[in-house]
Parts: sequence; structure tokens; C-alpha cells
Amino acid sequence: MASSSAIITDIFSKSFDFMLKLLKDVGNLLILIVLNIIPIVNFIVLGYFSQVVRHDHDDPPRISDFGMLFVEGLKLVIAVLIYAIVPLLVIFLGAGLALLAAFTYPYRYVVGPAVILSLAIGLLLLLVFLFIGMPALALFMRTGDFGKIFAFGEAWELITRLGLLNYIIFYIALVVFNFIVGFVGSLIPWVGTLILGVFSMAFTFKALSIFVNLKYQVPPPPPPPPPLPSFG
Repeated sequence: MASSSAIITDIFSKSFDFMLKLLKDVGNLLILIVLNIIPIVNFIVLGYFSQVVRHDHDDPPRISDFGMLFVEGLKLVIAVLIYAIVPLLVIFLGAGLALLAAFTYPYRYVVGPAVILSLAIGLLLLLVFLFIGMPALALFMRTGDFGKIFAFGEAWELITRLGLLNYIIFYIALVVFNFIVGFVGSLIPWVGTLILGVFSMAFTFKALSIFVNLKYQVPPPPPPPPPLPSFG
């Protein structure tokens, strides 16, 4: 049996190959990029890559059934927001206090540091929450069961199957990869991050798909619809 470190290397190698395969179908890629640029509509792209986790596609599929993908993307956004509630509260609280201080002469000097501190704490909390939340979100995407976002026992079992140290490496690598892609994308005004975001999602969601394979295999395809009755 391959070692956990070899599994991580294999996960990232296959995820990188999957990401590059986006370039094989330029038309499909352009549709994903355009959809990802439009707010709210970009939930379709999240739903598209959620289906990559559900079915563990070897190649990026042709995008179709936009309504279903939008619903799946919306579910994923809601799931992530549930994990982000506490970090967002910290950020909003810090921003609110800073705004209050801005109108109080003796405390105006603390506005900048307060905003920066609240953002830093909020982002740190978000990373901590997603540390255990990421496997739970992957389980939700694989099974389609929204309740899996609270399946912390199963999420922890998935982590231990990879190995805690190896999972930490896996998690940090994904965070760093997405940070670098986001930074490079920010060099292109307005839409750079959203354009490159399609590639970072392809890499990240494929990595999550292979990761969740440690516990859940790909579900079988749905049965074909029954044939239409013949009146001849």
C-alpha cells in the first residue's frame, strides 16, 4: 500500500493534470470563465466543480444543466457561509468598532489597526474552521447529503486515514496554491482573479475528490429513465 506522502504527491499530480485538461476544450473553458465573472451566476461554476467531486471525473466534463448546477453551487455557498459565520462576525464587529472610533476624536488613531486586526483574526478563524470543515464539505459534495457538513466524526476519520501530519501538509498546500493564484490574478485588474479562479477551482476540487476517495467511492450513475410506452 502506498505511503500517505505518496498519496499526497499523487493527489496533487492528478489535480494539476486535471487543471491543464481545461485547455483541451477552449469553448467549455470560455463558458466557465464568463460564468465565473458574473456575480451570483458564478454559483453555476461552483456547482460544476462540485459535480467533479461527486463523480470524480478524470476529464473536465462539458457544462450542461445550468439550473441543477446553480442549485448545487448555492448549496455549497450556504455550507461555506455556515462555517464562516463566526469569522465574519469577528470582521464585522471589528469594522463596526472602527467605524464608531472614527467618530470619536480621541480614538481615531485606532481605526486602521482595528480594521487590520479584525480582518487578520477573522481570516485566521476561517482557516481554522475550514481545517475540519474542508473534509466535511468534500463529503457533502461526494454524497449530495447536506447534513454531511456537520459530520465531524466522518470528517475526522477521513483526516486520520490520510494521516494528521499529511493532512496538515495537504491543507496548507491548497491554501498556499489558492493564495498564489489569487495574487497573480489580482495583477490583472477587475477580472484576473475570477479568470484564474476557474483553474484554481479545477485543481482544488479535483484534489478534494481524490482525497474523499479514501472514505467514499464514486456513487454509481443514476439508472436510465424507463422507455416510453409504445402505442404502435
